[in-house]
Amino acid sequence: MTRLICRAALALAALTTASLAQEPAETPEARLEPQLARVAAPAEAKSLVAYALLPASVEAGVIREAMVGRMVDAVVMKVAGKTDIASAWRVFIDPKDRVGIKVSTAGAPVSSTHAAVISAVAAGLVASGVEAKKIVIWDRLGRDMERAGYGALAGKYRVTSTEAAGYDKDAKITASLMGKLIAGDLMFGGKEGDQTSSTSHLSSVLSGVDKVVHVPALADSIYSGVQGAFSGLVLDNLDNWRRLAREPHFGDPYLPELYSDPRLGGKVVLTILDALRPQYAGGPFPGAEFSVNYGAIFASRDPVALDATGMRLLDDFRKDAKLDMLSKKTKWLESAEILGLGKAADEAIGLDRTGLEGEVRLQKSP
Repeated sequence: MTRLICRAALALAALTTASLAQEPAETPEARLEPQLARVAAPAEAKSLVAYALLPASVEAGVIREAMVGRMVDAVVMKVAGKTDIASAWRVFIDPKDRVGIKVSTAGAPVSSTHAAVISAVAAGLVASGVEAKKIVIWDRLGRDMERAGYGALAGKYRVTSTEAAGYDKDAKITASLMGKLIAGDLMFGGKEGDQTSSTSHLSSVLSGVDKVVHVPALADSIYSGVQGAFSGLVLDNLDNWRRLAREPHFGDPYLPELYSDPRLGGKVVLTILDALRPQYAGGPFPGAEFSVNYGAIFASRDPVALDATGMRLLDDFRKDAKLDMLSKKTKWLESAEILGLGKAADEAIGLDRTGLEGEVRLQKSP
């Protein structure tokens, strides 16, 4: 993929918008032009990935919440093909639905899904007619969510974790891999040892919702190469998950096979990728020295296209840092294509910018 980012000093830790502006580099817009001009596939055959790119939305690691809220609304409306946020969300959600918003917070407070993004998603759902009490925001561990700042949303919506809610004993998923059970797994027998199982159980939170809006944070992952649409949903919502993503397979073909389960990926109506501060190494755990103030939000109905876009963006950072390419660890993207879950090829993805940046510049003018 044509590079989505400036080449300037991307291997440096926690870059600021101001420091980027001082380097002689091409703009993110200029780097997108060749890709947007491609006609290798008809536009209607491409998977749409909408994006808003506003570097000013992140300054020295600090998120501008109002600007981020407008970015989220813009990508949702672009994917839905609507001009108001209430109508846009009704394309994906029925007001009667119990809606789960799945976040990624293992990288908190550095590279987790930002609370400002989730606040905008939840507000949009409410505007579309969903009752606030029917919205649940969750991740695997409550302590990670606390570090990410989700306590502030608990007064408006249900904020919980799989750790607190537990696993659904009736929602079993079997894969042809044995894994050692540990404390917290549903079938764990009470003492460390050689207990193994090929079975996982689904998060009770996920079992209890009708639709899911998945909002992962863009980061690399020692488990699956990329922490995104697939690993963020599958690995974070199963016990005994460690067997499913590790060397040498890194989740291939298990991630796409399990995502295709109607109880998992079948509930996801939209995936929004938080790339405000992507982390290109050390993930999915926090690594400030590998995070970058980038200022982008991506959204798509196609989880394969979204993860492929994120992977190429992270590889661009990693290339400048002289690190191995994540494309070597994401062969599961090809398996996902074979299963018909989406498109991963560069020429099969249609990046569509919201145009929000022009509105912001106009509003900033005196």
